[in-house]
Amino acid sequence: MEVIPTNNFQPDILLGGIRLGEPVVALTGLLVTVVCFYAWFRIRRLPASNDVLRLSSIFFLLMGFSTLIGAVVGHLFLYCLPFVFKSPGWVLGMISMSAFEQAIIVRAKPFLGAGWGRALTWLNMITLTLGLWFVTSTLWFPGVEIHAAFGVLGIIAPLETILLLKYRNKGSQYLLLGLLFLVVAVLVHIMKLSLSVWFTFFDIGHLLMGISFWLFMLSTEYHHRHPYTT
Repeated sequence: MEVIPTNNFQPDILLGGIRLGEPVVALTGLLVTVVCFYAWFRIRRLPASNDVLRLSSIFFLLMGFSTLIGAVVGHLFLYCLPFVFKSPGWVLGMISMSAFEQAIIVRAKPFLGAGWGRALTWLNMITLTLGLWFVTSTLWFPGVEIHAAFGVLGIIAPLETILLLKYRNKGSQYLLLGLLFLVVAVLVHIMKLSLSVWFTFFDIGHLLMGISFWLFMLSTEYHHRHPYTT
């Protein structure tokens, strides 16, 4: 194995004659992919599917493909591809987050009422449309983070907090804890907190994201089996 210094956040390596860009970043990204696909598989096996489960399945499936594209195209082989090839992963990630937001809106509709449910659904669709237009026009990754932050802090966290206070459902606890890990992952990325060149803020953020998505899976399963009863 040969280490190839670059201007990236992590050196590339030459392994078996194949150059791999930012290898540890790609590996931790693929771990998130595995978590997402595993969560999708488990949720698909739950009995009595409904809109919340379908939307949650879309979230995990598209997020799995998003992180897969990010790891392979955005890191391993970006050195030989145009930067624009990153954008499909970003787009899938944004659509997946909107699907998860919609899952929470649908689950909260009995408490919110039909009017508020429709209003939040439209807000979700409008922010996704604007976000996709902006990100694909500018290829500016922080636009993806801004869209996710709005969904997490503006829709998911407030709704799930209200549901937790009203129903004391353990599924809401799992989800809010997952959101906390996700927020910390974003902060690590923004502040560029790295332990070494071989374990960067990307790697730390990916591991925190994996924990977050695992908790989202547990939340979805628990809510399905115990709908506002515990």
